[in-house]
Amino acid sequence: MKYIKLLVLILLIVFTTGCVSYSELNELGIVDMILIDKDNNQYVVSLNMLTPTEDDLKSNKVYTTSDKSLDKCLTNLYLESNKKISFSHLELILFTTNLEKDDYDEVINLFLNRSDSRNTFSTVITNPKTNLENYKKDDVNNLININHENEGIVAIKQFDDVVKDILEIKNSYIPKIDDKDSIKIDGYYSIYNENKLLTKDESIGYNFITDNIIKNEFEVNDINFKINYSKTNLKINKNKININITSTYQIMSNNTKIKDDKELDLLFQKGVKKYINSYLALDNYNYFSNLLKKYDYKYYKNNKDITFKFNIKISSNKINNSNIKGDDSYE
Repeated sequence: MKYIKLLVLILLIVFTTGCVSYSELNELGIVDMILIDKDNNQYVVSLNMLTPTEDDLKSNKVYTTSDKSLDKCLTNLYLESNKKISFSHLELILFTTNLEKDDYDEVINLFLNRSDSRNTFSTVITNPKTNLENYKKDDVNNLININHENEGIVAIKQFDDVVKDILEIKNSYIPKIDDKDSIKIDGYYSIYNENKLLTKDESIGYNFITDNIIKNEFEVNDINFKINYSKTNLKINKNKININITSTYQIMSNNTKIKDDKELDLLFQKGVKKYINSYLALDNYNYFSNLLKKYDYKYYKNNKDITFKFNIKISSNKINNSNIKGDDSYE
């Protein structure tokens, strides 16, 4: 079986990189994870390079180097590993909070000028001076996917989406993780025009605004609500932002005497608005300013110090649930 897996890996490389000989394959450094940090005005780059053998198909080695440019870092890594670096199977890139605007410009130029990168790999933010050996790409991606599907704090952000955000609105929100004790999710981290960690509530609010909520649970007045479906429609008319959300929800527990669906709807909408308002209460509206710049540049250009007016409208529908803790009246 291990020989079959090795053959599959070889065939994948051949088809994604062109016709190569076995000697050329042996000289190829297949990278599946990258960590980019900054220290004393130098980039610190770590690569997780796959080195499969007949005896150990999962063999890998982490190489780390530092230099003033990313290109020089890659050259150093090539010399150290004695392999031609290939990003054709890159699945995860980690940036630290030390990176600034100019650093992301260099990262984008690096990958857009490479022919071996698909740019659909996941991106995350982590703490400075972290060790790439602490991470496994599948564990990180699965952690984010599970969080997105159940809690709605963060969602996978592919590199090409980050590039699109930066080009269009000069800002991007990337999942932030922490590996101090065990790998956990902190929330979204804003990059490029500002470097800032969003709280979990602010991150969920951002996901509501950008139509990126699958499920979420929250409590209002001793009632636990679970979102089963959410759809957001965002409309921009000059400085007026209309946020229209349609949701369905279940009541997971109800420790009150409230039974009326209309009252429950109002409490549910109150909980959703709390998330959205937590995001809107950030120090500035950089996200919306750049959206306005994209969709109505004339108005944006002719008006300075724009004050945005937000109208949040939520349409909700309760789904009956026969298994509600503390309340047997719902069927």
